[in-house]
Amino acid sequence: MNLAFRWRRPGSLIRQGRAAGKRGFLTLPFGSSKQPTGQKFQETQIFPYSREQVFDLVADIDRYSEFVPMCTESRVFHNTRRVEQIGFKQAGQDPAVTDRHVVQAELAVGYPPFRERYTSDVVLERPWRIVATAVPGGGIFTHMRTIWEFAKAGSSARPHSPFIQTASDSTRVSFSIEYEFASPLHAQAASLVFDTMAQKNMAAYLARCHLLYKTAKR
Repeated sequence: MNLAFRWRRPGSLIRQGRAAGKRGFLTLPFGSSKQPTGQKFQETQIFPYSREQVFDLVADIDRYSEFVPMCTESRVFHNTRRVEQIGFKQAGQDPAVTDRHVVQAELAVGYPPFRERYTSDVVLERPWRIVATAVPGGGIFTHMRTIWEFAKAGSSARPHSPFIQTASDSTRVSFSIEYEFASPLHAQAASLVFDTMAQKNMAAYLARCHLLYKTAKR
């Protein structure tokens, strides 16, 4: 992926990318300070793997520390897991019911000497969506939410690289994160870490897919 990013002052929009994928930073007006500190990052790419495969990889939070940029520790509090039933309806089909799993997870992120830990409520709707929201109170964020969405890619969809052949069961993966730090001190110390994580995130997950699923096919 040959994409470049530059930091700009709050209020500026950064968008660079090729037709095969898109991503960009947007400053958000969270909080009441004169200078907005909220950030939102979005990226969409085509993965040559099925929705179920990509979903299961993203849902395996216990192993994030093995490959997610800047993530030093990751664990799921499995005793918090609960299952809810939700109804949904797809075009041309009768209404149906599926399970939605909800669990708490903790991540430690950063690099020496900066390191922070936070807990999120994670909602998993297989194979369509994963949403993680930082638990409010006592953490480094006043607001933080990540959203992963997985959709079947059409036959005309292009992968992020011309060297990857698009499989018939390829997936359009959309990732977004929006966050605001609880204090200006955290914003200064941690913004570089989270900006780096956001920019490198999609590439890390795609590389992990190659490692796990291409090896399994051999």
